[in-house]
Amino acid sequence: MKHWVGRPVIMYCGEAPYTIMKGVLRKWDPQASLAVIGHQEIAVPFRDIVYIKALAPKERALPPVLHSVGYVMRERQQFDNAVYFKSAVTVWKGDQLVAFNTVIVSHTKGAVTLQDGQNLMKGTHIFVVRSLRG
Repeated sequence: MKHWVGRPVIMYCGEAPYTIMKGVLRKWDPQASLAVIGHQEIAVPFRDIVYIKALAPKERALPPVLHSVGYVMRERQQFDNAVYFKSAVTVWKGDQLVAFNTVIVSHTKGAVTLQDGQNLMKGTHIFVVRSLRG
């Protein structure tokens, strides 16, 4: 199945009615028994894959792009989603830009860790997220 890596595919998973995933097959890992698909890099265990087929040109979606409008994150779930989806985040402290289009790697009740290692307090910073569409 390594010949599918780097190609747009449709992956059918589970039992009928199948869960269908479309995207570029990013990785095929026999040691870990999983495939990684899509821009969100979803790991799918081999045991869940029923079959894979090439994505026809007419079925291909436009590449994912960032929404032009962001929103301020306030709830734990919003921070969880930003970490999970590796969303682009801009961080402000008052009117000063602290980080632009960075990624949050983890967060706790009061702090956020960015991909460059900065630990920022939620109470003193504003985190604006822009999700991917497409």
